[in-house]
Amino acid sequence: MKILIVGASGSIGSQVLLHCLSHPDITAVVAFVRRNLPANISGHPKLQCVIIQDFSKWPEEVLHAHSDAVGMLWNMGTNTGDMLADLEYPLAFIESMGRVLETQSSRPPFKYVHLSGKFVRQNQEEKLCFLEEARKMKGRLETRSLAFANNHAAIWKTFIVRPGAVATENLLIPGVIATVLGETLSVRVEELAAFMTYLAMDGRGEDSLIENTRIVRKGRELLEQHRNNIKP
Repeated sequence: MKILIVGASGSIGSQVLLHCLSHPDITAVVAFVRRNLPANISGHPKLQCVIIQDFSKWPEEVLHAHSDAVGMLWNMGTNTGDMLADLEYPLAFIESMGRVLETQSSRPPFKYVHLSGKFVRQNQEEKLCFLEEARKMKGRLETRSLAFANNHAAIWKTFIVRPGAVATENLLIPGVIATVLGETLSVRVEELAAFMTYLAMDGRGEDSLIENTRIVRKGRELLEQHRNNIKP
């Protein structure tokens, strides 16, 4: 089983990548990057790094080469609102890969898993008291990526993941942070990574728009299964 990933060098994306590489059912991971990942990661036998200089222009031959993947884990994005990273880049991939998949037959829908956020808003008329443009920009991406899936249901499935505060290894005592905020407001990065990977691999029965509580509860369940599976 092959998985694609964008944003593998970030604090969340790097953990998603590591989870994919450790999953026994995933045989290949293709990371689209601007520059190679560190040697201790890029040398992993499951991993292939593909250099993409401009994420608004996806070479057709590259997408054809990896159109056998089950899905994409999109982890690129900002908290401040960047027209390229938060809107144009993911839409460029969706539309470009969609065109490639339309030329193929007899395959399950490609699963596009997009890392969004709890406070993102699709309603462009709503008045917001902080980071209004950034939150609405990501909301526009959500709306358009979900619409693409609805219009191309035979080839495409979109999952929008909306975690709250993500407790990463860079935070002091991440487990304490997650406990204090609770499962409606925070998630540990390993739970998020497990859940996103599961969506790309399967995701049957899951809603297209998924909030923090579901991510936490299913993520914990998946991690327990994962630990049991990799025991010698």
